[in-house]
Amino acid sequence: MAYRDLRDFLARLDALGELQRVDAEVDPDLEIAAITDRHSKAPGGGKALLFSRVKGSRYPVATNLYGSHARMALALEVASLGELTGRMERLLGSPDAAPLPARVDGAPCQEIVQQVPDLLSYPFLKSWPGDGGRFITLPLVFTQDPETGAANCGMYRVRLFDDSSAGIRWKPGSGGFGHCEKYAAAGLKMPVAIAVGAIPSLTLAASLPLPEPFDELSFAGFLGGEPVEMTRCLTSGLSVPARAELVIEGHIEPGETRSEGRFGNHTGRYDQGEQVPVLRVSCITHRSEPICQATVVGPPPMEDCYLAKAAERLLVPFSRRQCPEIVDITLPMEGIFHGCAVIAIRKTVAGQGRRVLESLRDSGWLKRGKLLVVVDAADAALTLPRAFWQALNGARFPRDLLLSEGSLGIDATRKFPEEGGEREFQELGQDPFVSALVERRWREYGFL
Repeated sequence: MAYRDLRDFLARLDALGELQRVDAEVDPDLEIAAITDRHSKAPGGGKALLFSRVKGSRYPVATNLYGSHARMALALEVASLGELTGRMERLLGSPDAAPLPARVDGAPCQEIVQQVPDLLSYPFLKSWPGDGGRFITLPLVFTQDPETGAANCGMYRVRLFDDSSAGIRWKPGSGGFGHCEKYAAAGLKMPVAIAVGAIPSLTLAASLPLPEPFDELSFAGFLGGEPVEMTRCLTSGLSVPARAELVIEGHIEPGETRSEGRFGNHTGRYDQGEQVPVLRVSCITHRSEPICQATVVGPPPMEDCYLAKAAERLLVPFSRRQCPEIVDITLPMEGIFHGCAVIAIRKTVAGQGRRVLESLRDSGWLKRGKLLVVVDAADAALTLPRAFWQALNGARFPRDLLLSEGSLGIDATRKFPEEGGEREFQELGQDPFVSALVERRWREYGFL
């Protein structure tokens, strides 16, 4: 049965013993993050956490909900994340299977309306001592193209400045950035809405670099198994998830920016921050007892690593269409989303490994990858230990390097003679007769 909201997912986690309730009072300034970080690095990703008594706020905080392979699969209602690749292949064969969102009135996210914003009364986190302030770390940011009316839902970090203003950090090339540029060029205020605490499928969809023809809302409907319920904002024409826990409505004045300050990042260092557009908050709406969902960004393993593994399984089919020789892709957790990728291919002609690297760096979801490694596909599943064994022993430097600004590609595939490879190449393998003999006699040897 599809999750209708975040609370459905929390109830499922609780029923399965995956949710740890913390009833002791905790501080959103560093303490919740420290607890979450410790759980994230426990074996198996620790537990999902629900903090019921948060200092300085009436509202609870939920963290680490997706912080394990099992919980991420549970969030998307699959037995394992590996199932997502097959589902994506089927969707690409029939894009109409992604349902359009459903419009509803009388939404739970608007049970309480605050015309006088009080952002700082909500328990959003300061995660690291050097952070510039408190951040919303799992926001669903809704914007709209002023020319076409097309909506976008992206995940961009949000820095709280005071009770009625915040900064939004979106990167060039993202949907929100493109919309902001258009509004600024036209000299118009840009309406923005930020939803916190939505269904898991929408949280994942907002973090994905989805190509045409997919949009985040219909894709989330496909992942969740039914259309996403949306409702109209009170102060703009934007729509937001009807069952979100909290919605922040506002607008951006053309050209108004402010420094977001430092932010502790997954690199293990502080991002020094940028000048970011300032959101002027017009109102806040929420459920009667909203749950503030948050994540902590920092050195892996962290919750975002498991979101990245789900993204990996969903995006592999896009890369296969870009380069049909691709068999599989794996992202090391340490790369966080696309920082590093190992790509297994079926190589049939000379130069194919290098051409795959060039194609992936030119376009697609891996084009910003810092390190891309292409290896030969094997009969066994692609794993990091095997892939790096192949790469470290198969690549010859500098012949197999493809270096450009900010990116390194390694063609670790077996080289054909015309590429300078060996004329005779035979992979190691046991004698089939002996392997069968050993299999028959295994218990005779005294092994179980």
